[in-house]
Amino acid sequence: MKTAFFTGATGFVGSHAARLFLAEGWRVRALVRRPDRPGLLPPGAEVVPGDLGSAAYRKALEGSDAVVHVAGTTKARSLEEYAAANAAATEALVRAAAEAAPAARFVLVSSQSAAGPSRGGAPVREEDEPAPVSWYGISKLAGERAVAERWKGSWCIVRPSVVYGAGDPGLRQLFSTVASGWAPILAGGRRRIQLIGAGEVARVLLAAATLPALAGRRGFAAGPPLTMRELVEFVASLRRPPARRVPVPAFAIRGAGWIETLRETVTGRSRPFNRDKAREILQADWVCDAGPFLRDAAAGELASWQEGIAATIGWYQREGWIRPAFGEL
Repeated sequence: MKTAFFTGATGFVGSHAARLFLAEGWRVRALVRRPDRPGLLPPGAEVVPGDLGSAAYRKALEGSDAVVHVAGTTKARSLEEYAAANAAATEALVRAAAEAAPAARFVLVSSQSAAGPSRGGAPVREEDEPAPVSWYGISKLAGERAVAERWKGSWCIVRPSVVYGAGDPGLRQLFSTVASGWAPILAGGRRRIQLIGAGEVARVLLAAATLPALAGRRGFAAGPPLTMRELVEFVASLRRPPARRVPVPAFAIRGAGWIETLRETVTGRSRPFNRDKAREILQADWVCDAGPFLRDAAAGELASWQEGIAATIGWYQREGWIRPAFGEL
């Protein structure tokens, strides 16, 4: 039986991936900071108490065939805070795993943000020089470099686009806002993005842990492009009655970002949205060429994003995460 050592298995993407590894016959050892609050950790995973800043987990790394590093932060008040969680923590895990499990395949879950937005409307390719525009993207790129430069064995880096699915905290805010009756169309809604389901990302991570063709790759996991208007209007159409479209101009997004950053300064607590997130939102396009990597990962045909988003909203309603405003989904 193969063994995978996971970080972030109590969270959204990590729990989906750990569940798939277990279903495929792997032993999963999951680093859990708060064993009394295991979050979304799937049944069958072995709990390893500790965090990446301690040495207590290193014994559990021994014998691992794969190290799957999903943990990180998506909100912080500064580049330094992002770097501590997404770069320094990755480097610490690389050092620990290099001593305890040097033959393992190291799989890092990075982000499309590490590569940066489209250049002149063209999709970003694997071989393009990264050009992140946010603190988050800069920190994820630093984590990638820690793996590529310091891991002496086989490694693979996966850069997902916007991920949806059961347990996702990211799109929950949009769904909750639409459930209240309002559908915000940000900056004209022309910005193109790409979606992918959490289960599909999990399949890619399993391939990244096993397939020789993915060794040394920094590949994208993303579906076909769509505009933000298409996404928001589709979600709005699912509500009963449909939500009202509300245009939100770019200057309002920038202003809201600065206000939220000021709140961070006053309260000392990070917010899901701030001026750094506003900078990401206002990029012209976030489009990458995921075709080559998904083909080599044998990911198969991706599900329709419309079906996936509808199913995700249905899960939110059943779990009580949003008000039941969308009918039966």
